[in-house]
Amino acid sequence: MITVQNLVKAIFESKQIGLSKEVQRPKYSKWLDEASKNRLIKAVVGFRRSGKSYLLKMFSNRLIARGVPGENIFFLNFENTLLREVKTVNELRKIWEIYLQKIANINKEIYIIWDELQIVEGWEKLVRTLYEQDRFNIFISGSNSKLLSGELSSSLSGRSIELEVLPFSFIEYLKSQNIKYNNYYQNIEQIDHAFIHYLKRGGLPEQFKLNEDLATSYKDSLIRKVLLDDIIERYQIDKIATLKEVFDFVKGNITSTTSLKKIADRITSQGISVSIATIDNYLYYWQTSYALNKLTKYNFQLKRIFEKINKYYVIDNILLTGGDENDEKRLENLVYIELIRRYGRNNIYYAQNENGYEVDFLTNQEGVKSFFQVCHTLNDGNIKREFGNLKIIKNYLDGEGKILYLNDQRTEFQENNSLPVVEWLLEK
Repeated sequence: MITVQNLVKAIFESKQIGLSKEVQRPKYSKWLDEASKNRLIKAVVGFRRSGKSYLLKMFSNRLIARGVPGENIFFLNFENTLLREVKTVNELRKIWEIYLQKIANINKEIYIIWDELQIVEGWEKLVRTLYEQDRFNIFISGSNSKLLSGELSSSLSGRSIELEVLPFSFIEYLKSQNIKYNNYYQNIEQIDHAFIHYLKRGGLPEQFKLNEDLATSYKDSLIRKVLLDDIIERYQIDKIATLKEVFDFVKGNITSTTSLKKIADRITSQGISVSIATIDNYLYYWQTSYALNKLTKYNFQLKRIFEKINKYYVIDNILLTGGDENDEKRLENLVYIELIRRYGRNNIYYAQNENGYEVDFLTNQEGVKSFFQVCHTLNDGNIKREFGNLKIIKNYLDGEGKILYLNDQRTEFQENNSLPVVEWLLEK
């Protein structure tokens, strides 16, 4: 079992922010500050390397600035090598007892911040016990949505609140690069150049300063980490090649509708025997890691959701491959992730009528609907189709429609419900 000295060291190392530029993420920071005022368990979740740990470290620093004793912030990252033996709830309880007896000031409030907690089997039993004592302020985080959909829903239902952390938005990326963005047209050249980098590389902050080769290596290692730790080990998968093939097929066909049968047929055609049930399970596993997002169809005539044919998007553009020919897919993926930030994952759909006319995204929040069509380049040859789809959708539902584009090659400006995607991303 870990010594007191190594436990103190693990706490110290878990809190360290390092020398990287501190980028304020006020929406998330405000949530953590407000949530700390209640006794509910605070769960911070999201895709690996999106900044969950960094936000919790900054929160820890704010607690100290408010006068909370450093020894009363029990911050542990369970991926720390000093904690490699802490794999079960019994071992977790032992280090908790060491902390209480040897480190904490039990006469003052104790903040528990446990990062990547999904590594510890049965962790929820101790967390629930600590919660029911009504003495501790508990924050947990992890990179697997089973942290909530499984353990919390069954053991901690009604005792927790959740914050999902997404990769950096475009504004956050500009802040990290010290690029002024308050007036787009005064700094248009620098902002547009930054956008192309963000479009192709996404918003995971660790790779912002990497060259192309190193960024590719970073992406590959990240996928291996998700595969090994968040999916294969957790779900005891033996068909690893099939699991990866499912992900590769789906991310290669984002923006297109697909079905379980279509995916199964494609993989079977490569000589890999796989059932539709297995495909369904594997897609779910990728979603639990936050790498993959499913977008369902909104049927505007029946005003309900269909789930047989769906679209899929990845959590960050760094996961997409290919050259400039895939930039339109990257653009649509980027818009989808931004819509999650603004409207919430459960309020976004795609819409298609019986004649096949489709709008890329429909948002429905508190009964207010908005429609978004994404186009890489608007020109005289496609404006009738792009704007026509918005008009057809409005025949079924009331709402505001907008075309978001990267390039505008129209010879005449005829519509006012279009906007450069960069300007839309910079909206406050």
